[in-house]
Amino acid sequence: MAVIANQADSKLKLVFNAGLDEENKDIMKNKTFANVKPAMTNENLYNLAVSMSNLQTYTLSKVVRYEEYQLSNEV
Repeated sequence: MAVIANQADSKLKLVFNAGLDEENKDIMKNKTFANVKPAMTNENLYNLAVSMSNLQTYTLSKVVRYEEYQLSNEV
């Protein structure tokens, strides 16, 4: 039985370092953008994230891409 994976959704998450708390632990802030075009390359998506981070108050810590797939049986 073969399983088919159809891409359902793609999201971009920017993680920012917002400084330190009273215990000197990093404070991390997240911004997530849904409905990212699946055809967008990782390089282009990363460059977009860096460009968007320049408009933010905090320093960009990491860029994460989430991909969701719908699995179904081949009939």
